[in-house]
Amino acid sequence: MNALIRKDLYTQKVSTYFLTALWFVIFTNFFTDGQPVRHVLLLIFLAYFIAISTSNKSIEKESVLINSLPVTRKQFVLAKYAAGFMWFGLTAAAVLVYIFLFDTFAPFPTRMMTIPELLIALGSFFIIISLFYPLQFKAGYVLATSLTIILPLLSMMSFRIILNIMENPRMVAEQKFFRQTAELVTVNQWTVALAVLLVSTLVTWLSILVSIRIVRKTDFDHA
Repeated sequence: MNALIRKDLYTQKVSTYFLTALWFVIFTNFFTDGQPVRHVLLLIFLAYFIAISTSNKSIEKESVLINSLPVTRKQFVLAKYAAGFMWFGLTAAAVLVYIFLFDTFAPFPTRMMTIPELLIALGSFFIIISLFYPLQFKAGYVLATSLTIILPLLSMMSFRIILNIMENPRMVAEQKFFRQTAELVTVNQWTVALAVLLVSTLVTWLSILVSIRIVRKTDFDHA
């Protein structure tokens, strides 16, 4: 299984890392507005983008690899999910360095991410890839990507709507609600983080079971 994880690392295209720079622009505007929620969203979807970039081969083509290595189909599936920790760790390191540089040298209002925020990002990341992998194994990469990409788009739209509400002087009640919600999450970050991790663990476990079932029933061209 370790060989499969290393394979994903070694075969990742260099161009993927350059394309991920677009997410920095989308989510942070290069920190002209550095709310902590932008850091969390950036980390989630940056890790997601890199993780699924290694899965653009069809499951039938992946069968060649399965047959060439001493691994079972279950190990093949588990390696996909386990690699998520690798991609998240690498992404978290890059994002934290990025935030540190701006916090140290740039005159923008920002701060380093807290441990609960990192855990929230980790749990949310695994929820998304837990939706992606069963879809990919069953319906293919294109459909799985198309369906799961809706989540980051909805997140960006929702965040933009909230910002518009906060800038509208006539929406006092809505502004009060969002401020109170933000304060509640800030004060109870550990509670929110543990809740997200609990949900993520359950969703990931179910996703792994479904993925293993799908892959075991798949008739590979090269099997």
